[in-house]
Amino acid sequence: MVTVSLKSQLKRCGIYCIYDKYGRVGRYVDYFLSQLSDSLDTLVIVVNGSLDASSRQRLDRFADRIIFRENKGLDIAAYREAMLTLGWETLASYDEVVCLNDTILGPVYPFSEMFSVMDAKDVDFWGITAYPHDVAFGEEIPTHLQSYWHVYRKSLVSSPDFQRYWETMPVYEDYAAATRNHEMTFTKRFADLGFKWASYIDYEKYKPQSAYPMLYDPVSLIRNDRCPVFKKRSFFVEYQYYFNQTAGQPGLELLEYLCNHTDYDTDLIWDAVLPSYNIADIAKATHLNYVLPYDTRNQRNNDALRSAFIYHVYFLDLLDKTLSYLKNLPEDTDLYITTNQSKIEAIQAAMAAQGFHHPVTFIPVQNRGRDVSALLVGANDVVLGGKYDIVGFAHDKKSGQNQENGHYGTETEGFAYKLMENTLGSKDYVQNILTLFADNPRLGMATPPPPIHALYFAHTLPHDWAINFDITKDLLENKLHIHVPLDERKPSVSAIGSCYWFRVEALKPLYEYGWSYEDFLPEGKMGVDGTISHAIERANGYIAQSQGYYPAWVMSSKYARIEVDSLYYIAQGFMDTTSVARRGESVMENLGSLKSSLTLKGRLRRSTHLALGKVFRVLTYPLPQPVQQQLRKVAWAPIHAAFAALKKLRSGSRR
Repeated sequence: MVTVSLKSQLKRCGIYCIYDKYGRVGRYVDYFLSQLSDSLDTLVIVVNGSLDASSRQRLDRFADRIIFRENKGLDIAAYREAMLTLGWETLASYDEVVCLNDTILGPVYPFSEMFSVMDAKDVDFWGITAYPHDVAFGEEIPTHLQSYWHVYRKSLVSSPDFQRYWETMPVYEDYAAATRNHEMTFTKRFADLGFKWASYIDYEKYKPQSAYPMLYDPVSLIRNDRCPVFKKRSFFVEYQYYFNQTAGQPGLELLEYLCNHTDYDTDLIWDAVLPSYNIADIAKATHLNYVLPYDTRNQRNNDALRSAFIYHVYFLDLLDKTLSYLKNLPEDTDLYITTNQSKIEAIQAAMAAQGFHHPVTFIPVQNRGRDVSALLVGANDVVLGGKYDIVGFAHDKKSGQNQENGHYGTETEGFAYKLMENTLGSKDYVQNILTLFADNPRLGMATPPPPIHALYFAHTLPHDWAINFDITKDLLENKLHIHVPLDERKPSVSAIGSCYWFRVEALKPLYEYGWSYEDFLPEGKMGVDGTISHAIERANGYIAQSQGYYPAWVMSSKYARIEVDSLYYIAQGFMDTTSVARRGESVMENLGSLKSSLTLKGRLRRSTHLALGKVFRVLTYPLPQPVQQQLRKVAWAPIHAAFAALKKLRSGSRR
């Protein structure tokens, strides 16, 4: 452990680049800058884009100067503008210039520890982590400092080579170009000119484990080497990157380690990612899935929350099953039943016959909009009345239109079984759901996973939008004025089937909209998809996200046994069926080869690639490894150039 008692005597200027699509700055920035400022003499903040008034006011507390610029050229262009604005003479008056961006969170440990260690190193520039030498897809990647944190000493800043580098730097249009032309080459360029560099974390130590431990093994960096920062991307990275190099655990393990073994406030992480990133990516990276015991109760660490459950009854012939599930509600959870006035007497009789003694309040509703209008119109006062913190909702289900289209009733019964078992499965399970909300204050909604069996597979995988994306986007952005990242290629992470538990504060905008029965279609005109009801079904996860809460999937331990086999069976079935197109060992390699084999272009490209690779290996085999790498780099250069030109051409045509 490193103990630091004295502040570094070096004079430092920090240049901090920040960007948010919606012009918002999370609380994590306040904490980060409040800790970093202790090690800086001057802080310049460069904003790519714009900020709302509140965010600007908060940044003013830390910055000596704020520069606003158009969001072009990413963080590199922001550093360049700041340096050229300040001028080389001013920058050379500092011992160090620290260029960093808001892709990192922390500090987990005081920045002074790291600065103290690096002060003692005889270098001209340094960073926190470095990427070791590698060759990928025929391209040589030299060892380089990762550019989220670069520190340039006076010796480098004063040099004509450094100044010319920044003065002549072009504006890179995308992340790939910026990475290839700056991050990957900067370290080698200036090392070749005789400048010395170092990284705070020993990249050689982690090279056998991973070339990118900051993403794939962040806990080790923090636990073993007291790395003060971690990547925000850890909590929303597209899952393919995790799953291709790990079992999928890095984001979850990082979140839990920070929570259980450090003083870092993990609530800041949710502030950092929930407003600005797609909820499907967040859900996968952090595994927002809970499996709760079916026949035992978890210990509750916080006070119980006030709860109610609303159930919509339509099918009287399903009452026996309905009441068997409603019997699992705790005594202190108030029960409301929405239904047509004409059915209330029959429901009361069935309750009496079954010995159902839980007090119930009936809410008569119109037969228009089915369960969705019953909840949003009929039971609106229950949700917004201020009496409850947590509300559950479910409804009986038959989906008769499926049988009319030639499907068996057991397919729909299977969907209803999945919904009810994971909403009201047992007395202990329901108590565990309420405990889950009590102990996870950022949990906004807990819903069963979507159905993946029988006819439902085509409607939920790879995503659950069907024809409902545009109408859902309209609902969120134009009716509810909610702006969060939507992506038609990714699932909605919402309550498919409309059975779920939710925190009232998380979904309040939906209920405050002021729905009426006239907003919904009458019975007989509700289609299979494309109505406002279907949009609401897919919107609730995004609404929770917009209010600073996350939606999660929840299953009972009983149902999880079924789900594991179903998911594994799907994967096994697809891989068996496509075995002729399989290449490589990992899932991602196999999926890539399968995708290529489905198009003529892909087949030609893959065949050419394999043939050229084989010829290259035969011709270069006798040569030393460094020569092979250089030849490979030269051979691939025109191919990379052609791909880049084609990408740019396509980008231009889309504009």
